Amino acid sequence: MSDDIDSRIMKARAVYANLGHLWRLRDVSLAVKGRIYNATVRAVLLYACETWPLRVEDVRRLSVFHHPCLRRIAHIQWQQHVSNAEVQHRVFGHRDDNEIGVTIFKHRLRWLGRVLRMSSQRIPRRALFADAGTSWKKRRGDQCMTWFRGMKESCT
Repeated sequence: MSDDIDSRIMKARAVYANLGHLWRLRDVSLAVKGRIYNATVRAVLLYACETWPLRVEDVRRLSVFHHPCLRRIAHIQWQQHVSNAEVQHRVFGHRDDNEIGVTIFKHRLRWLGRVLRMSSQRIPRRALFADAGTSWKKRRGDQCMTWFRGMKESCT
């Protein structure tokens, strides 16, 4: 999963860099820049995030990319002590759901709802409720976090 997240971060970084001229403009308001950021950079960063079996480290890596982008958009220098919540408030105008982890959780819930409404013959639903069996054991080095386990932990 780390490869997919690395790929998403690299693609989002390229989109962010291509819009660098826009972020430097003082004539464009922060609200407009925030909307453009959500529609372009964040959309690329979180594409298909509802299917990722995320760990805490993965969400942190996505946030490590996300927060400096917002700071550069808001023209906040590293010497200024401004919290990430305040930066998000300045760029987006509200603080509630612009956190990367919250957005991913909402996407996952929406996707789970779609899968649960599917017929039992559809592959996504069968894969979600497939039983690996009691004799199945994870190989050494395999991924520990499954999508279903991650969803359970997110809900608690």
